[in-house]
Amino acid sequence: MRPERHHFNIGEDGRLAGFTWPDYVMFVGMLLFSLLIGVFYAYKNRSKANEEYLLGGRSMTCFPVSMSLVASYISAILVLGGPAETYYHNIGWIVGMGGLSAIPVVTVVFMPFLYNLRITSVYEYLEMRYDSRAVRRMASLMFVLQTLLYEAVAIYAPALALAAVTNMPVSVSILTVAAIGSVYTAIGGMKAVVWTDVMQLAVILGGLMAILVKGCMDLGGFTNIWNTALAHNRTGPNIIRLDFDLYERHTVANILLGAFLGSLCSFACSQTAVQRYSSMKTLNHARVSLLLTIPFYMSLYFLAAFVGLVLFATYEGCDPLEAGLITKKDQILPFFVMDKLSSAPGLPGLFVACIFSGALSTISSAVSSQAAVTWEDWLAPLPCCAALSPTAQAAVTKLLAGAYGTVAVGLAFMAGNLGGLLQTAHAFVGSVSGPLLSVFVLAFFMPFSNAFGACVGLLLGTAAPLTISFGASNLGLQPKLLPTTTDMCPLDLVLPEPSNVPLRSHDDLEYPQKIFALSYKHTVTVGFLVAMVTGILGSVLTGMTRGKRVKRSLLHPWVRWTQPEEKVTKRAEAHSYVNPSVSTHL
Repeated sequence: MRPERHHFNIGEDGRLAGFTWPDYVMFVGMLLFSLLIGVFYAYKNRSKANEEYLLGGRSMTCFPVSMSLVASYISAILVLGGPAETYYHNIGWIVGMGGLSAIPVVTVVFMPFLYNLRITSVYEYLEMRYDSRAVRRMASLMFVLQTLLYEAVAIYAPALALAAVTNMPVSVSILTVAAIGSVYTAIGGMKAVVWTDVMQLAVILGGLMAILVKGCMDLGGFTNIWNTALAHNRTGPNIIRLDFDLYERHTVANILLGAFLGSLCSFACSQTAVQRYSSMKTLNHARVSLLLTIPFYMSLYFLAAFVGLVLFATYEGCDPLEAGLITKKDQILPFFVMDKLSSAPGLPGLFVACIFSGALSTISSAVSSQAAVTWEDWLAPLPCCAALSPTAQAAVTKLLAGAYGTVAVGLAFMAGNLGGLLQTAHAFVGSVSGPLLSVFVLAFFMPFSNAFGACVGLLLGTAAPLTISFGASNLGLQPKLLPTTTDMCPLDLVLPEPSNVPLRSHDDLEYPQKIFALSYKHTVTVGFLVAMVTGILGSVLTGMTRGKRVKRSLLHPWVRWTQPEEKVTKRAEAHSYVNPSVSTHL
């Protein structure tokens, strides 16, 4: 059935309809409620110490922490990017849900070990294990830089998309998200972050569900939507290859491998996740909270993918990107909301609240984690900071959270003026995750690894995927979009001239340039493998542990058998001496 000619909800000034008062009520209400949660916990815990501020007094329960974990990693980037991926490519990206199989692995292998250490900064373990503050601070610094750049992307990208199709300026979006997120995190601490995350995740789920339901009602049901997508290769059994191909953008094997390692990086040794489950009452509570994230993630993946199908069925005959109504594919969902749903009072406001909730949950979790590692890894060892009272320490940590929020705002504004910053952020965030995972795997399971190997692995493991990412960008490699049409656009709509610039792909390249055409899904894998190999070689070539035995308690239980009983070690140490000419520090 041929689609009818489209009619866009565009005024005489060439802009889409703006907000009505119900939209402002919905949007402002969400922001105020987030702020009030922070104020409540700031007043309630006004005289508490750092452990209460950073870990919620280790008294949090399963359900809210589970929702907070999901909200921390599901930013506005997924809310905007997931539907756009379905619209302009296909629904195949949803295969990435298979990466959630890493979560049970984390609950069995990684979580019990780290939880029982009772540490605030996960990087504190690296100093304990390698007897080297250099490893701890290098990993901590890389995490802080990675998180800052991710904050910039998570704030700027949705602000830009909203500004393109609504009357909300980019600067207003950036300042609103950063100011409110930083304030309620800085004054309220971990409990404020967790409970605002709960509210914000509910808003995200509600917003996507409302769009899906309204779209199905307007298009005659989900069956019509599915058949339209099937006819245009947005879904179906043949939309994605099953084999493993290093250069193909999406195959089942590529997506699953990248998603599995990505989930391990996010939940096994990331400060954001470890800080969450370290705040739980018991280890079993922590396990349950992490396992509960699986149905939440699956719900979000399905909703984002199916919303993309709704968008495609709506604009089947007149693609807004090809028609020049939007300039980037990530703007398709905001355009749809303001074009088709502005007649439903409050729905555009709910959608914008949904976008802002994704950005708020990201920045609040980020500044909380950054404040924790900065205090624990850099300031707490200093005599002047260690001498502060518990209340004063908590005050300093709050100031750190506010400072990181301010820096994130600056980076987000810079992203608008320096195009390279956005590219750098995307590349660096993915490139650091694999090496950070590898340094913990080395520490857990390889008793012979040493501080030098860990540092070399971190540096080279980050450099390799960064080089590939920037090489791909410099070569102008871009993914091909599936065909769209403007045949059924309004007759009075002036269409832009079609672009004749050919897109370069991996098929156009020869080695060694072809290496830069690796699928972006392999970014984490490359970083992890390079860091592991160079970390092992660096440790072996520098004498491994130089005869110094690693404490059994600092190794994973699966490999403790490789080290002698500590009772024997202590008896041996009582009759031995430390050679001052052999340094155990890097």
